[in-house]
Amino acid sequence: MTDPSLALQEAIFGRLQAEVSCPIYDGAPLNADMPYVSIDREISANSSPISGRKRETRMVYLSVWSDAVGQAEVKRINGEVIAALDERRLPLTVGRAVSVRVEQSDAQRDADGVTYQGSITVRVITTH
Repeated sequence: MTDPSLALQEAIFGRLQAEVSCPIYDGAPLNADMPYVSIDREISANSSPISGRKRETRMVYLSVWSDAVGQAEVKRINGEVIAALDERRLPLTVGRAVSVRVEQSDAQRDADGVTYQGSITVRVITTH
């Protein structure tokens, strides 16, 4: 069976687009208006048992970008992303998302001293 990585990305993108109040990007344009959420990367680790279905533990990293003064906008959007994904069923076109859990989130001022960044780590266990 085909690897579910692309199906997972499409499902996350679709869910966030439907439930988060700002644009969602997989590779934001350089001059994108803020705020927005970016799907940054995915790391997959084989967690298959000795026998049975193939299983991976995937860590999906999302960023929230805001040029509003202070952290309030980033924290609000972090909350929207968490509400959209944490412990919610995520149907895939290939494979199955057995578990979707937000592992951590944060908000901080970027190195430029003006922009604020939120980051969210989502752990997804997939089988196929």
